[in-house]
Amino acid sequence: MTKFKHMKSKKLFQVLVAAVMIVAVMLPACDNGGGVSPEDKLPSESEFKDHLTNQVNEVIIPTMVTYREKMDAFQTALSGFASSIDEANLNKLRSAYQEAYLAYQAAAVHNFYATSTQSLVDRSNLFPVDTTLLSELIGNESYSFNTTAQERANGFPAIDFMLFGPKDVVAYFGEDAKRMAFLDALVGDMRSRAQTIEDQWSGNLKTNFINNGGTQLGSSLSVQLNESIVYYEDHIRENKVGIPIGRLGPNDSPIPADATKIEAYYQSLAEGNENFTLQLLKASIEEMEDMYLGETFDGTDGQGFDNLLTSIEQNSIDSDIKLQFDEIYELISSRSSISGDETLYNSVQALVTLFKSDLFPVLNVQDADGGNDGD
Repeated sequence: MTKFKHMKSKKLFQVLVAAVMIVAVMLPACDNGGGVSPEDKLPSESEFKDHLTNQVNEVIIPTMVTYREKMDAFQTALSGFASSIDEANLNKLRSAYQEAYLAYQAAAVHNFYATSTQSLVDRSNLFPVDTTLLSELIGNESYSFNTTAQERANGFPAIDFMLFGPKDVVAYFGEDAKRMAFLDALVGDMRSRAQTIEDQWSGNLKTNFINNGGTQLGSSLSVQLNESIVYYEDHIRENKVGIPIGRLGPNDSPIPADATKIEAYYQSLAEGNENFTLQLLKASIEEMEDMYLGETFDGTDGQGFDNLLTSIEQNSIDSDIKLQFDEIYELISSRSSISGDETLYNSVQALVTLFKSDLFPVLNVQDADGGNDGD
């Protein structure tokens, strides 16, 4: 009986070893699509180069040009308002401001290389504005738009307060010439920054961006994906949606909700609605989608991340990402304010998860922050 048990155990052991060996042989074939190496499943070098060429020529540079043009128009409208401070010119100024603010949303998504070097985001749109600091800077005439100490009294949030915060904006500027001087200097600095960014993206940086191939950390593709998703998490998900409703990070504990911390707060207060705030949010999401699709500035479908995915037969990931953009737009259009339930926040967050957990791995791009779960 003991010998029989021993023989059964030996035979069972041999069967298990054989099974393990069969599984070991089969696993690589399953993982790599029947023995195809991961490298063979990546888009070709020419497809990556076409992608980078289209991104810089048709997505990034036109966005920077448009932002600079809108800042030109804003500066012109300000000159008209300064020469004649009245309601008609104020309305023209507000309209030019809104167009520039919307154009900024697209430029800010590409917050890397020249855009980051010029500190576009930190100098243009850290909200909410510190109105006490703003008043002190204007009164003392001691402002410098390149210092971190002034970041909370800078850019569009400061302009939002000056054009919509006072009960009588015409009187606000008419009573104190220092206010107009500050606004003129601020808009001039923002316009100059926009021009510098456009020049740098259109110069040698364009060639360097296209030629910096591969998917390794530091490659143009890796930088573009990583930095755009960092911007999306910090400045779209959190600042535009999360903080006002009391969310800071998908897995963090709730924070006190504060509806006053929305973008373009003073305009929403003056007009009694958050229509423009929601427009700004939508504009930022639209540029993320344009980047993903490689959509040219005239609306033509160019070489984008969706094409890279379909070239390696990852159509389901492409479909999921496109559906998520649609869901976000639907939720934005269904709301009258940022405040409310967390469905919009969760939908915005879901795009992070799709990028980090699906898009990054199949393109062999490493998540620079070390995670792939969308935190």
